Amino acid sequence: MAVIGMALRFPGAGTAEQYWRDIAAGVSHVRRFSRAELRAAGASEDLLDDPDLVGASALLDGVDGFDAAFFGMTGREAEVTDPQQRLLLECCEHALVDGGYAGSDARIGVYGSVGYRLYSLHSYLANNLADVPGDDWIAQKQVQVGNYPDFAANRAAFRLGLRGPAVNVATACSSALVSVHLACQALLAGDADLMLVGSAALHLPQITGHRHVKGSTISRSGAVRAFDADADGTVGGNGVAAVLLKPLARALADGDTVHAVVLGSAVTNDGDGKGGFAAPSVAGQRDAVLGALARSGVPADSVGYLEAHGTGTYKGDPIEFAALTEAFRAHTDGTAFCALGSTKPAIGHLDSAAGLAGLIKAILVLRHGVIPPLVNFTRANPLLALETSPFVIPTHATPWPNAGVRRAGVHSIGMGGTNAHVIV
Repeated sequence: MAVIGMALRFPGAGTAEQYWRDIAAGVSHVRRFSRAELRAAGASEDLLDDPDLVGASALLDGVDGFDAAFFGMTGREAEVTDPQQRLLLECCEHALVDGGYAGSDARIGVYGSVGYRLYSLHSYLANNLADVPGDDWIAQKQVQVGNYPDFAANRAAFRLGLRGPAVNVATACSSALVSVHLACQALLAGDADLMLVGSAALHLPQITGHRHVKGSTISRSGAVRAFDADADGTVGGNGVAAVLLKPLARALADGDTVHAVVLGSAVTNDGDGKGGFAAPSVAGQRDAVLGALARSGVPADSVGYLEAHGTGTYKGDPIEFAALTEAFRAHTDGTAFCALGSTKPAIGHLDSAAGLAGLIKAILVLRHGVIPPLVNFTRANPLLALETSPFVIPTHATPWPNAGVRRAGVHSIGMGGTNAHVIV
């Protein structure tokens, strides 16, 4: 399947060119908030004095701006709509424009996902809908449709005139990459001529903090250090992205711009083969990689870059690393031929949208033929068998080492055990 359209809004970047600029330079937009910023955002003095308070994230600008009229929405409907759904709608439109199919009569489907519902809906209702009678079912229905994740993809289909399948996907942090896999299957089955995949994650208020709890997956230092010896957890981020997919043969015949080609993908679940519901599994992740390689028909040693999930947790990263290594070892005994990366140290963990952030990054790596540095990496987590593995962790940008076809893998894990892997 060809990727013929892309759109994104990530911390520090509103275009693919800006995103690549930061990737190549190793820039991180994750930062800790000052006491003054947290106070202005509503934190109490007692909370600010708490030594366990950690306030950090990667911020997204302009989340309050939305052209309701462009999408045929009233101002009131836009106000009661979760900003994640507004961002998703905008980004899907931009991906269609990028691919040249905005307003097309083609059968276009959409698989969408949004992050955890952290929009302060109840506060908004109290302040803005006090004049709406409690039995006004039309107003109440607007609120439901605007905020329940069940309606995110359907809203995009309605507002953008898409007649293919519109499905909301929810597998936690792997939602976006699972959506890519499912969209490719829909195209293979002939359910649509083109498929949009979009995902948005926005935490409101963006400037906020949490009390660190021992054993938590949230970073105490306020920085993501994937695969690093000083890794102490992840940090949330904010962003939205969308890609437009079309069968490669038709894309070439129609003269579409092909950004990259999805060669194959696979989705698995860990089942009960792990210590707890939230724990990751080596076997489940390994099998997702093996499945994607098998469907792609390419050997592991032809993959020169792998965009990992890489949350920066001290115990979780080695489990993912072991799974990736086991999968590659089923193909080759080679060492140090595949560079490992992760978007999270640079833009935070984008929740359901994390897989699209990784996929677009991998596409840009292939396009530019440059292996980017892994942000915040200094020395390897001692639980990684890095020296004898297929992987290297780059600390600075380097040219793609080999001539010929460039291939990359993208890996995504969802709490609860749904794993996805894509080869591009």
